[in-house]
Amino acid sequence: MAAEDNNPNKALTNTRFSDLNPPISEPVLDALSRSGFEFCTPVQAATIPLLCGYKDVAVDAATGSGKTLAFVIPIVEILRRASPPQPHQVMGVIISPTRELSSQIFKVAEPFISTLSNVRPMLLVGGAEVKADMRKIEEEGANLLIGTPGRLSDIMERMDALDFRNLEILILDEADRLLDMGFQKQISAIISRLPKLRRTGLFSATQTEAVEELSKAGLRNPVRVEVRAEVKRQKDLTSSQQVASSKTPSGLHLDSQPD
Repeated sequence: MAAEDNNPNKALTNTRFSDLNPPISEPVLDALSRSGFEFCTPVQAATIPLLCGYKDVAVDAATGSGKTLAFVIPIVEILRRASPPQPHQVMGVIISPTRELSSQIFKVAEPFISTLSNVRPMLLVGGAEVKADMRKIEEEGANLLIGTPGRLSDIMERMDALDFRNLEILILDEADRLLDMGFQKQISAIISRLPKLRRTGLFSATQTEAVEELSKAGLRNPVRVEVRAEVKRQKDLTSSQQVASSKTPSGLHLDSQPD
């Protein structure tokens, strides 16, 4: 009960990041502590141990459920265990539907990736010249690519220097939006260039038939994690406040999917 008493936010579980198994490394726990994170949200408590335990996951969770840390922390932990990469050896890829979301993920990930002295992240989104991105990768290297499907597939097609043979993990964030926005072709092109023996996490707010098909194509015997949102009806709230309040995770469901 002590943990519950110390947990001021009811949207969180009573599970501390330091309680997770496999254990989170000290540098990441320190980075979490400095950022004010002690307790996990339901999606973090369920997903981090699965990805860190080398399971594929298909996660149904709304924006605001804490899902970014649910995949950023496992990526950092998995890369910590891997052999130090060469400058152009890509160990992880995170695909997100928009420039804003990709930038946000990059920002959230930075303090955790910085605990890995030999891993260089690269943000790949529209707005900058493709050739400028290519030049930066050539000169500085890139081991973790975070970006939008269009820019990622473009870079992968143009750059033979990037080596994906030892890729450890692929994350598809907001997979429903990726498909709604018409990125199926680019996602297929990206996945076709990656090794089949990898960890994959698919995160989606809604499970559509298209997301299910993508799950079958990209994931190997995934564990499904469902975080159900608790909907609060309060007439006095503005529509934006209603959206925010409806995202409070109230529970989760784990289900191992057959092949």
